[in-house]
Amino acid sequence: MPKVSVIVPVYNVEKYLAQCVESILAQTLTDIEILLVNDASTDRSLELARTYEKDSRVRVLDKPHGGLGDTRNYGAARAAGKYLSFVDSDDWLDPEALQNLYSSAEKCAADMVVFNFVRENSKAEEHRVCKLPVSFPAFDRETREVLLRELIGPDPADGPWRQAEMLGCAWRRFFRREWFLGNHLSYFNEQEIMLEDLPVSIMAHCLTDKVLVLGGAYYHYRYNPESLSTRYRPRKMEMMTACYHVVRDFLQKNGLYAQYGERHLAWLLRSAAHSSLVNCFSPNNDAGFSKRYKEVRGILRNPVLRVAARSDYLKNGTRADRIILRLIRSKNTPAVYLFYRIYSNMLLKNAGKR
Repeated sequence: MPKVSVIVPVYNVEKYLAQCVESILAQTLTDIEILLVNDASTDRSLELARTYEKDSRVRVLDKPHGGLGDTRNYGAARAAGKYLSFVDSDDWLDPEALQNLYSSAEKCAADMVVFNFVRENSKAEEHRVCKLPVSFPAFDRETREVLLRELIGPDPADGPWRQAEMLGCAWRRFFRREWFLGNHLSYFNEQEIMLEDLPVSIMAHCLTDKVLVLGGAYYHYRYNPESLSTRYRPRKMEMMTACYHVVRDFLQKNGLYAQYGERHLAWLLRSAAHSSLVNCFSPNNDAGFSKRYKEVRGILRNPVLRVAARSDYLKNGTRADRIILRLIRSKNTPAVYLFYRIYSNMLLKNAGKR
């Protein structure tokens, strides 16, 4: 049994795949397997992946297109390692990443290890370490509960956790494989549920008290501000609402909704609705005024969002919270349309300066 199975979903990443795979092959922990799971790439990704099979630790798996969540699940089901590590194919690892994660997990008998990362923005020549606001290493109940709360939704007051980035990502976690599969954890279809890894991270944090948080920033996340600020996602609010429902149903099933329900509604309002309204004004949305206006109105009429808007959870939150709450509560489509058109233009200008 290898100590770690590294699962790399591969889809049209010929530009970045070499850096990713070579960073894994260069790990100081050598007792690993690398599963390059091709998700029906249409470029040379599969051909490039095959060239790495000369290393006996590399297996290339080729499957029909199913999306990122399905590809992770496909790899996890075929992995043999004691631990699972998910690495996106346009990112890369520090040489000692897996050794540190494996040794730390073994020492604490952890089911899951959460760690920090480095945000790499090549356009702005930015190399920034993104750390969680905890004392490292942490293997205590209080830290575990804080992480769970922040994954489910924001605190009403401002604080350092508001600056935490990419908290729910699959690649930010290192799992004991037997525990992961034994709890039937599997990622969702991102064509139906946006943030397909967030519900799994929430579920994982609910299902074990053996969560270790390390201070090392072992993972290098390739950040593209232009892609994030300009990409248009049709049905975004619908897919974010589907994510909300998955988490809500899990919390209800496990007797946690009374404790976390309002916090999760605040996530729908503060994160899902806000980002969906910004999405309406993406420059890649070729719709005219009439269709964009209809999209804004549809978001404001979302029945779950109307429930979230009635909550006073964010009433005394940050200035941004209060503005968003007031706008959505108003149900005033022209005012919301105008605000988010201006706000989205400001975001685009700021992204262009980075």
